[in-house]
Amino acid sequence: MPQDSTSPAGGSERPRWVGFAQLALILLAIVVALYFARAPSRVDRGTIAGPAQAKPVVSVVRPAATEHRLSLSLTGAVTLERKTRVVAEVVGRVVWVSPKFSNGGSIPANEVFVRIDPTEYALEVEAAKMAVAEAEATLRIEKPGAPPGALAQARLGKARAALALAELRLARTEISLPYASRVVSSDLEIGDLVGPADDVGRDARLGVVYRPGALQVRVPIAQGDLAALDPAVGRLARVKAGMGTYRARVVRVSAVVAPRTRLAKLYLKFADDAPAGSLPVPGMFARVRVTGPERGNVYVLPDSAARESDRLWVVRDGALASLAPRTVLRSPAGWIVEAFDAGDGVVVGTLPAAAEGLKVDIAQAPSKQ
Repeated sequence: MPQDSTSPAGGSERPRWVGFAQLALILLAIVVALYFARAPSRVDRGTIAGPAQAKPVVSVVRPAATEHRLSLSLTGAVTLERKTRVVAEVVGRVVWVSPKFSNGGSIPANEVFVRIDPTEYALEVEAAKMAVAEAEATLRIEKPGAPPGALAQARLGKARAALALAELRLARTEISLPYASRVVSSDLEIGDLVGPADDVGRDARLGVVYRPGALQVRVPIAQGDLAALDPAVGRLARVKAGMGTYRARVVRVSAVVAPRTRLAKLYLKFADDAPAGSLPVPGMFARVRVTGPERGNVYVLPDSAARESDRLWVVRDGALASLAPRTVLRSPAGWIVEAFDAGDGVVVGTLPAAAEGLKVDIAQAPSKQ
């Protein structure tokens, strides 16, 4: 009787070692793949020699020692050294006010610009004159031919003093000033009651005036600039205010400095021969140029030579050297410094990555700046 077989028809059973071989090959392939994945991405070929680093090229100036007249350009304001408050010395009603006694008006010296009703004071003068005449008559008839008595003489002197005082009060009903003045303010009207403050209270002021000689120019100035002008008092200046230009002179320097800015102040007076009517008015902005002393053996450097903290670079033996010259003044002409050893020249313009001792090449070296 035939037996059934479980093997497929015509097949043959593969050896078991074949499967193990295939598994080993797969594992080997994975290991190789991991090895190459962790290998370096580039090959170090070593240092390649290149050309030497090029030295930076700098522009320099070669300053020449010279004499320089210092000149400071400053700004300030026209102010008043003092103002005059006009008050009446006698009590009375105003009967006349000059048209010149108004804001912006100009009043000549000794010209009357306010009149107070003089009637009462004129009567006092007449009464004082009669008292004098009476005292003189009494003195004559007291003892004819005898020396004048002391009492009669005293009465006459008292009467004469009362007359002089009455005449003085009468004269004070006309108000004027002994100098030419310009009016700052006036609110006076005809009919106003005026007089000393003890008699009329707070309304005693008739107006405010100033004399042209009280005009001044107040100019803030830095301590360094002030030292450059030393001595500052007496220095000549030109002042431009409004549409005019005026000659002036420094007359004093403030005794203190401003707490915030640490600036001192110069005070300038206009020249005495300047017409009063042409002078600027208080409050005007002023541009001032003060002429300082002449300094010798200085360099005038362009502003582009300055570095941080007022230092500069010079080129010496082909390398940079840092230097801090002594500053005399900064002005529109440039940076004024005391002369120093400039080596091969002073570097101007920008210089990135500058360092002490850096080797450089010079682009150009003018013999004079």
